[in-house]
Amino acid sequence: MKNNIHILRIVLLISLFSCKKDIKPKGIEPNIESKTNIVEVKKNKISNIERDSTLELQKVDLIYTISDKQIDTLIGFCNCEKNVKDNTLKIQIRTEFPPLSELKKGNRNATEFQMGIPRQYRFLTFYLRDSIVEKTKIFKASTESQFENKKIDSTSIKNYEIKISRFDYKIAQNVWGNYELELTNPFGFVENDFKVKGTFHCNNWKIVEYEELPDWTIKGNNYIE
Repeated sequence: MKNNIHILRIVLLISLFSCKKDIKPKGIEPNIESKTNIVEVKKNKISNIERDSTLELQKVDLIYTISDKQIDTLIGFCNCEKNVKDNTLKIQIRTEFPPLSELKKGNRNATEFQMGIPRQYRFLTFYLRDSIVEKTKIFKASTESQFENKKIDSTSIKNYEIKISRFDYKIAQNVWGNYELELTNPFGFVENDFKVKGTFHCNNWKIVEYEELPDWTIKGNNYIE
């Protein structure tokens, strides 16, 4: 009788283990819908900037362009222009991709470090003074006339959340963070991508201002850096 009970216990343990093994954790399976919820920017939120000393420095800055149906990824290049006396910092994250005519053909190939090809640029730009965001801008430039028959454009970003490692801007390389933006016009990489999320890590370099955008509309033999 004791042997039968012992055998029964073993069978029950094996059955229980087999059942647990068949149950897959929800987080392991790819789920586009849940990913969208993670990166979604809340509508009608109050724009703000927040200091967060626990932020981790990312090895590569990525930009996520988000629509209701699609999320895509671009590489960001961050330049930061500081003024130590006034403790101001201009943070600018630049990215690029094929112009509108190429995107309509389905060409979504990377354009970085290639010469003599058409492309367009985005410059996400935050103007900070101490813990205050003085203004936020998105500059646009293209080698073709695609912004109401113009090659450059500029709009303000009114809905944003920025997290930054510090409010002391004396050493630019010690400044990094992340951001979530909701745009009034599409970012332009995927259809209806009104939402953008990404990270940044500052260096100490001059940013591109609106007046300099025409320099980025020339499809020449030199790559502009």
